[in-house]
Amino acid sequence: MLTKTELKQVLLLSAIGVMALMSVRSLRAQTSNPCTEVKLPAPVVESIKTKFSGWRPKQISDLAADDQQLWLKAHRDECPGMAVGHFESSDQLSYGVLLVPQSKPTGGYNLLVFNRMANGDVYVWKSLDHAEAAYSGLVISKVPPGQYSHYDNASISAKTKLDSILLEWIEKGAYLYYWSAGRYKKLEVSG
Repeated sequence: MLTKTELKQVLLLSAIGVMALMSVRSLRAQTSNPCTEVKLPAPVVESIKTKFSGWRPKQISDLAADDQQLWLKAHRDECPGMAVGHFESSDQLSYGVLLVPQSKPTGGYNLLVFNRMANGDVYVWKSLDHAEAAYSGLVISKVPPGQYSHYDNASISAKTKLDSILLEWIEKGAYLYYWSAGRYKKLEVSG
């Protein structure tokens, strides 16, 4: 039987152990980087290197501190420069990539979608949007199929059957890029 003093010591050591374990888990969660964990297919990475030399997918570190917090709160395990989903076909994944200049992440952007050709491991890309300058809070994410309306006019809407790409200026506005009738269409869903 433990004395009161020994019992207090055991409880104190147990509490310290639990707090240390929680700190390690918290630190591990804070240091994990979803941008390095999302794996683009090798042909997509190679295509970016050759056709868009000097560009790279947007990273969490490219966001301003307050935008980083908002992004991580809403998209903890996602990268703000990559979205993977069934954008063009329900049986094949597509890869949305928000590219920014390596040297100046606010120096412009290219929003691309990569799809694998039916005959092998070749990927083709489509440009959805681009600009010469970019707000640091620009991000992309995958949104599920559903009914989406223009932010200012509910009579303008789209019912999507596949995943779509949301290009968002955090706390400023957003466009939905969705596949319909063999091409991508664009709908302003937030202004």
